[in-house]
Amino acid sequence: MPAAADTMPALGLALQQAGYDPTKVKPLGTGVWNDANVARVPAIQGGWFASPDTAGFNAFAGRYQARFNAAPTRTATLAYDAVSLAAALARTQGSQRFSEAVLTNASGFAGADGVFRFRPDGQIDRGLAVLELRNGQIVTVNAAPRDLGPRTQ
Repeated sequence: MPAAADTMPALGLALQQAGYDPTKVKPLGTGVWNDANVARVPAIQGGWFASPDTAGFNAFAGRYQARFNAAPTRTATLAYDAVSLAAALARTQGSQRFSEAVLTNASGFAGADGVFRFRPDGQIDRGLAVLELRNGQIVTVNAAPRDLGPRTQ
């Protein structure tokens, strides 16, 4: 169910009214389910979704809150990782810092939300966890990988 977090309560109610039973068909969602309000929607309890592990974001959010006295948006880590990566490459890779060979390093890079890498075709691989909505909580079913392993293409 690819829906925005703020629409999930209404969608959940509509599903319940239509007779949807999450014990018979496992709900599957997207990373936008990584939200405390979504976790409490009864109709999607037991549902799974892929998302970065919450620990990295929570650590980032704590530093952000302390610095700016406001909570970051969930996607703020994307901008943070982009700037951090650019600064690290500029500091460590000399004139090759933004070359295709450096940017498409098969080992990837460690970001606030876990490991990621750029593929030669312009797409990205990201290590994600499998999370479940269980009793109004977000529970890790399978932790995100710490490395991405060999590239498959």
